[in-house]
This record gives sequence, structure tokens and C-alpha cells, in this order.
Amino acid sequence: MGALWRPWLSIFPRRRVATFWWGFEIAKRAAGRLVKLNQNLWPRRSGVVIWLVISSCRNDDQALKILNQVHGCSAKIFDRILVVDSEGTGALATVIKERGWQDVDYRCYEHNLGSGGNLCERLRLAAEGGADYAYALNHDGVFDEQTCKRLIETAVQLRNLGAAYPLSFLTSAAAYNLTGTRELPLPAKLVQDRPTVPLLDVFWSSSNGALYSTEPVRCGILPWPAMWMAWEDLEYGWRLSSSGYRQVIVCDAVFQDNYEYTASWIGRTVDKPAWRTYYNARNLVLAVRRSRNRLSFQAVVAYRLLREFALIVLARNYKWERVACLLRGAKDGLLMAIDRCDVAGKCSPALRPSPEIAK
Repeated sequence: MGALWRPWLSIFPRRRVATFWWGFEIAKRAAGRLVKLNQNLWPRRSGVVIWLVISSCRNDDQALKILNQVHGCSAKIFDRILVVDSEGTGALATVIKERGWQDVDYRCYEHNLGSGGNLCERLRLAAEGGADYAYALNHDGVFDEQTCKRLIETAVQLRNLGAAYPLSFLTSAAAYNLTGTRELPLPAKLVQDRPTVPLLDVFWSSSNGALYSTEPVRCGILPWPAMWMAWEDLEYGWRLSSSGYRQVIVCDAVFQDNYEYTASWIGRTVDKPAWRTYYNARNLVLAVRRSRNRLSFQAVVAYRLLREFALIVLARNYKWERVACLLRGAKDGLLMAIDRCDVAGKCSPALRPSPEIAK
């Protein structure tokens, strides 16, 4: 062996060889420490691109609040932020430019996309931009760094995922929302106690605070823009389920949801403007006709419509207007009237939505 080393030692003396060897060892150990350090940084992901996608409709102050919260996080969570606005004032775009937020992409549309069209655009643009996941927040949503991190940590470990939803805590009802655990569109399933299991498989849940995979989007599965206001997340969740994508509620990722529940003499009821009655009826019928056109689902829709009629008569205001919207919505749903995205003419002038309809 010594004879083999002698020619090389004449070129590289022992001292130089030893110095080179120890330098290599030091570099290797330093690289190992750096890899270990990077593994401890959040999030633990490699090559996964995550976007935050925010909906707005002239909701500049609320959207700006979310942007400030995200940019104030201790760690960078999102690779890019997308804001999709309808009938924007231009104020939000100005603030984004003034603050030099190069990671924020602002898109504004001249017409009101509605919640269904806005969700569709957000997921479509995120997928086209190279995102693997899109964390969806409405303008009135509450951004919580730890909740978002927990959703991402869970999502990257699950195969064939369509959406990871937080456990929604309805602040106005002081209850957790488990409605999506049932495939049938029955009335809300609210529970007082937090589930003890880490994950709950569901058929759908609210898009506000949901982490959507963009793989279904790239396969042509998108939210239905015709679901202009109400039930767009239900219909999309049904189609994700039908296409074999898994959807879960992450039970240790709690989302504070300010959904409008109010107390009445018959119990908790949802407090929505009168014109929303039309879309609640029409879109539920549309969702069933498109994705779950079976007798059991049709029976549940009939029950929901009759139940809403009873609630209008017993507990809601603007009774005649609501009844008219309910009947017209059910009729348009049965006729698949998906081109009607403006309630003007469907309700009395006093009940028509303002330009700030998404508020």
C-alpha cells in the first residue's frame, strides 16, 4: 500500500493531504448541521408551493387587515398572495403598490363575481400560477397563523387530497360545525364539544378558511361560477368527493367563524338579508340537480324549502318578499336558470343588494 501512495505524496505532501481531509470533514459536518437546522424551520416541506387567495368585493379595509396580519407573521407561510376583487375602488391596489408588496397579486373585475365565481377565479389563477395548495379566505375571514400552519402540515402528508378544512367554531352559536360529515344537505349539525379525533372525513365544508389542493383544478374540476351566492362550497365538495378526492376537517386547527346566527323564540336561526332567500333556494336545487340528482337528495331539498317557508312565517321579517324569493328561487333552480346572477327585479327595491353586496 505504501508503494501506491508514494507517487501521490510527491505531488501532494502529507501535510497538504491532512489539511484537505480535515477541511472536507469540517465542511461535511457544517452541511449536516445546516440541513438539520433547515429541517427544524417551518414549514417542513420541499418544493410545495402555497398561495393565500383572498376574496373581496369593495372590502378594502378588511382585505388590507388580512394582508397586514400575513406580512406580520414570524415565518413566511405563503409563496404568493392573490386578492380577487369585484367592482373595486382602486384603494387596495394603491396601498399594495405603495407598500411594495411584490408577493401580492391584485385582480379586479368590473362585475360582481359573487362568491361562486370568486372562488373559481381564485383557485384557477392559483393553479395557473404553479400553486400546489390555495388557502382561501373571505374578506371577513379571520387569519390565524397556527391554524393555517396546521392545515398545511396535515395536507402535505395526505395523498389524493381535495381539501383540508379547519374545525369551524361558530362564534355566534358557540358551537362547532360538523355539517359536512353528512352527505345529505340536512340542517346544520352543531356540537358543543370539540371532536377528539385528529381528522374527520367530510363531503364538504365552508370555503372560508379552507386549504384547497389545486390538483383537481388542473384536472378541470372547479367551483361552479353559476352558484353566485350560497352553497358553492357544498356543490364543489360534492364533485370533489365524486371524483375520488379526500376531504378532511383538521380538528386541532380551529377557525373562528362569524357566520350570522341569531337567537329567536324558536331557537337559533341564520340571519341573512331577505334577497339571499332566492339564492339559498335556487342554488341548493341547482347543486342537487347537477351533482346529486337522486331521490333522497331531492326529498331533503323539498324538506329544506318547506322548513324555510315555516321559518319565514314564524320568525323572519319581510315575510311576503322572502316567500316570493323562495318560490322564485325554487322555480329557477328546477329550470336550471343559471344565467340569472342579479337579484334586481326578484325582490322589492328596498331589498335589493347594495354595490357592496359581499359585505
